[in-house]
Amino acid sequence: MSSTSIKERLKDESYWLRLPFMVLFFLAWKLTELVLIGVILVQVVYRLVMGEPQQQLQQFGSQLTVYAYQLFRYLTFNTDTKPFPFSEWPETEQPDSNPYMPHNPPDDSDSTAGH
Repeated sequence: MSSTSIKERLKDESYWLRLPFMVLFFLAWKLTELVLIGVILVQVVYRLVMGEPQQQLQQFGSQLTVYAYQLFRYLTFNTDTKPFPFSEWPETEQPDSNPYMPHNPPDDSDSTAGH
């Protein structure tokens, strides 16, 4: 704990300036949740009909998840960097080639040596 009193911390201007941004970003998080649910539902239907994910929707979903992470970090005081629209929109991350398989499968040659 810091040696400053609660009275001094209540006078801290940066704390009071952060609060309206936190309300704004909380609302942005709730909106992001709704949009993400829509992306998920459309992607599920598209995948069922076409047999593969829709690429642009997949990229947008990736950006939304990174944005939500940035929102969470700001809201939980883990960063002072304000997310979009006060910083750049997140970049797309590459999707896993096969999300059902581990990235580095174990070498099975050692496990079958004794059999």
